Amino acid sequence: MSDTKRSLSMEELENVSGGRITEKQALDAALKHAGKKKGSVNLKKNKLEFDDGIYKYEVEFIENGYEYEFDIDADTGMILKFEKELCD
Repeated sequence: MSDTKRSLSMEELENVSGGRITEKQALDAALKHAGKKKGSVNLKKNKLEFDDGIYKYEVEFIENGYEYEFDIDADTGMILKFEKELCD
């Protein structure tokens, strides 16, 4: 698998409010990484959490029998974790 970390572009960083990305920006980053569109997925979770000393968004969605899970750094927009697995 290729490197799953991605930083926001300068244009995206200019739109960051209060030094953190928004829930929408976190979801958009996850969808872009997975190559999916918002209307094609069933969103299960998109929540800002404080874990391991950083703020991050936990984003989870289901599409075509697969569950996608992301941890996205709320300060940089970098994807910290990506998992894709078959739903049970």
